[in-house]
Amino acid sequence: MTRAASQPSEALLDAPEDMANPAGKQTPRRMRRAAGILAAARETFLEKGFDRSSVSEIAAKVGVVEGLVYAYYPTKRDLLNDVLRGMYEPLIRDIDDSFSRIQGVRSRLRFLVWRHLRVYVEEPNLSRLVLHEVRTGPEYFKSVLHDLHVRYTAFLVRTIQEAIRDGEIRPDTDVELLRSMVYGGIEHRMWGTLFGRGSVNIEATADEYTSMVLGPLLPTAAPGAMAKAAATATVTAAAGRLTVNGSAPPIKAQHGLAQADLAQVLTDLNLRLARIEQAIAPTIAPTTAAPAPSAKPRAAALRKAHFSVARPQRAARSKDAP
Repeated sequence: MTRAASQPSEALLDAPEDMANPAGKQTPRRMRRAAGILAAARETFLEKGFDRSSVSEIAAKVGVVEGLVYAYYPTKRDLLNDVLRGMYEPLIRDIDDSFSRIQGVRSRLRFLVWRHLRVYVEEPNLSRLVLHEVRTGPEYFKSVLHDLHVRYTAFLVRTIQEAIRDGEIRPDTDVELLRSMVYGGIEHRMWGTLFGRGSVNIEATADEYTSMVLGPLLPTAAPGAMAKAAATATVTAAAGRLTVNGSAPPIKAQHGLAQADLAQVLTDLNLRLARIEQAIAPTIAPTTAAPAPSAKPRAAALRKAHFSVARPQRAARSKDAP
């Protein structure tokens, strides 16, 4: 072992201890040593891949003998599992923090697509390690990576299930098939990028991919029903604005296409226009001379005066009678 190799780097010595999960008693000193081994293993695996990395090379980077590495991690696969766990756990926490504040199927799906694309761009070595070496055998389905991947993709499963419940997408949507399409499609799209064949605009790709995936899943209405709904909304909005001095309340919006009757709405609108005309008519100033007083009130006044004069005369005659 060379002198340079026997000295661990500062990055390895400062590796976070909470990512280490060594075998044996968990003492502070042992945890610090395990964290150093884990950081060296991560660096080696990402640089050379799992199959081409050796435990002796990892031990040399930490400055310990190979046997000591096996005392902490019995197999190279155990070491790999801890490396993957240490990389996935912060990623899952980061997604969880943002996901909890996002509402709506489109916004959530777009965020998950965008975040997954970033993993390929920002962590290409991790992506190559996972896709090219770790997920290639049947043992993957019983591995730590499989369990981590299930947790990682659970955000999409939750998004689709809640969107179905809330009526945002079709109720016959196959959740598992959609999960495979989303992550499998992104993997296929980014495969060339991982090996130096072109680049990807994350923002534009996230927008386009979200629209392509979500478009066929949105519930649709029949063309006739959609036209009727649009006409009803237009007439109702216009009628609601036709009020005079607050005397005519706006037409109430219909509660659904099943209850909306366009003919009735038009009838209500005509009645409203008639009431508006009646309300406006008395406010128009007269342009001709005022008509002569009616003859009927004058005749009534004359009759009343005659009756007032006749009563005393009849009373006097009654008094003089024998």
